[in-house]
Amino acid sequence: MANGVQVNRWNGETGHYWIANRERHLDEHERLIPHLLSAAGILPGERVLDIGCGCGETTIEAARAAAVTGRPQGGFAVGLDLSVPMLEVAGRLAAEARVPNVSFVRGDAQACPLRAGSFDVMISSFGVMFFDDPAAAFASLGRAACTSGRMVFLCWQPDWRNDLLAMPLRAFRDHAHVPSTAVGDLFFDPHRVTGLLSETGWADVQVCAVSEPARMGADVAEVMSYVRGMPTVRALAASIDDTALTERVFAALADEYAQHKRDDGVWVQAAAWLVTARRA
Repeated sequence: MANGVQVNRWNGETGHYWIANRERHLDEHERLIPHLLSAAGILPGERVLDIGCGCGETTIEAARAAAVTGRPQGGFAVGLDLSVPMLEVAGRLAAEARVPNVSFVRGDAQACPLRAGSFDVMISSFGVMFFDDPAAAFASLGRAACTSGRMVFLCWQPDWRNDLLAMPLRAFRDHAHVPSTAVGDLFFDPHRVTGLLSETGWADVQVCAVSEPARMGADVAEVMSYVRGMPTVRALAASIDDTALTERVFAALADEYAQHKRDDGVWVQAAAWLVTARRA
């Protein structure tokens, strides 16, 4: 099965964890998503594909931008994702929002047959980072883009630049001496991203750094409850298999979050790459 690990991941515990924390993740991404939508510049009447759409919030926004007043057959947005439970949430949210020109499809961009030249714009909010064969995926997406088609996506900068992940990882590394994770991740490196897209049918590739404040929760106790449940953090805690040491790590992490507490919540810095390209 193509992308079998991610299929199992997002249809299992990770997908349900994401759904349970959907509103928190919206808060974390709230100031990053406008960069994505502004760069996409979706126009009324355009056909939009949202890659790895998750619970569909960006798909719904794209559909609103693509709508043509008084023309039900105008522009539209399609959300594509591997996760059945997340797509069920997406469908419910679209119905509640009364957005008629949006649909959701379960599939993998590297394996799902997409009709050639069928999309004007492709967007993704942190959804392109999970292909087991990124070259195959971006080549497939290139074929599905129209002649003047464009693609815009957000992906994370390296963990050490991105407080959302850096702070818990640093606490474990400093206090429990666990190895660094995700070293060499393709999407951390703008040069590798540019090379990948250029080799798979995309041109005019631009990678820009964006960094914005991200609200993690109302107070330190709430944030720590959330962080303790993060799959990455749970895996790190299991790897050291020492309850007392794990609690010392969490205590140090709570102290660090306390330094970021404001009257309206705990805020850290989220750092991403904004990538734009057009079909070659």
